[in-house]
Amino acid sequence: MGIWLDQNLVINANTLYANRIGDEQELVGKDAQITLPSVTNMTTDANLMGNFTVPILAQIENMETTVHHIGVVSRIKSLLGQESIELEMRWVQQIMTSDAAQKPISGKAFITGYPQTVMPEIDIQPGQSVDLEMVYTVSKYKLVVDGETLCNIDRVAGILEIGGKDYFADLSSML
Repeated sequence: MGIWLDQNLVINANTLYANRIGDEQELVGKDAQITLPSVTNMTTDANLMGNFTVPILAQIENMETTVHHIGVVSRIKSLLGQESIELEMRWVQQIMTSDAAQKPISGKAFITGYPQTVMPEIDIQPGQSVDLEMVYTVSKYKLVVDGETLCNIDRVAGILEIGGKDYFADLSSML
């Protein structure tokens, strides 16, 4: 008998909530597109039989997230500004299990970041929808899928948990 992995099918739907720090959370989008941050190691080069690039422990490159929102509507005000903004993306993903049953699982991403653009470019054309693109520099990022935390990063608090291991805690205990 072969080894089975649940098959990821599609994202069925999502919702996007936003608020400035201290303000009340507001639903700003349904079936919106968001590109979650890539977490990339900072690296250094070692001279081992030539160039050898290795990660610097507990150091990561700048993280960014991009929100695409269709339409120019008043509810996007929660996505704009110069102060820190909290984003929460919730989605339902359909998977197929080993017995060919299909079931939904949930995903959530919690992001705190700073808008890179105070007000995005708006291209208005007759007969076309408007897609606003907002990019944020990320200071906090937590990703939870099917009840399991895959990453929890808080640059200000010194948390770098990936796959259940806190890489920064190991180093900070020596300081």
